[in-house]
Amino acid sequence: TIGRKPLMYGGTAATAVGSFLTGISGGFWSLLACRMLVGSGITASSSGSQAYMADLSDRAPNHRAKIMGVNNAIAGSIWVVGPAVGGWLAETYGIRNSFFIAGIGSAICSLGYTQLPETLKVKPTLPNQAAPEASWSSFAGSHAQGWWADVRPLLESPNQQALIAMSIVPSLRWSCFTTVVALHATTMVAAGPQQLGLMFTALAASQGISMAIGSYLADKCTGARKKLVIPAGLTSCAAFGSLAFASSIDHFYIAMA
Repeated sequence: TIGRKPLMYGGTAATAVGSFLTGISGGFWSLLACRMLVGSGITASSSGSQAYMADLSDRAPNHRAKIMGVNNAIAGSIWVVGPAVGGWLAETYGIRNSFFIAGIGSAICSLGYTQLPETLKVKPTLPNQAAPEASWSSFAGSHAQGWWADVRPLLESPNQQALIAMSIVPSLRWSCFTTVVALHATTMVAAGPQQLGLMFTALAASQGISMAIGSYLADKCTGARKKLVIPAGLTSCAAFGSLAFASSIDHFYIAMA
């Protein structure tokens, strides 16, 4: 077990490297490899940060939803600024430079993560309990077996299978959504980088406000957690569907919000 921090600062460092390499990439396959590195880094850092927040919220279980909601709102607020600033930088200074700036931001974030305290408490090994030195293959094999022993019961549980599927769907939906919307806006209204950035800024601003309100209601109102999911999902679907008939950039802004 390596803890939460290594995933956080290591993953963010990988994101920084991938962003820099994206800026100097000269072909499709090299670009694809760079973006895969960025995705791997984001996945690692997100896993670590979510576990970190879960550790912190365990200290106040009655306010878990509020803590997680505020954290998500703060993180989401960066998306309010990022797309608009990124679009402006890409349009003003060139697309490659926007990746360099993103890499610098990720590198600074990685350094900041190293200064946080570790929340995972691991029982120290006594000197007389230290394991003998082993080869790399046996070390990796033992860890793989331990990982499978921990993960297998989760994968065999119907409830966990449903949760895994539900966690995959939003990521898949978001990937398809961002690609299709950007291409559609470019085709229909000739949206440039700055306009695309403002579209996703409107989306992030709406999400940030909604998260704070939803987390408050989830803590205060009995049965609100289930009752909030369906109306919110239907509203999002209706807004996304309306983009098929969008003929102006204002329609895109409103639907994204």
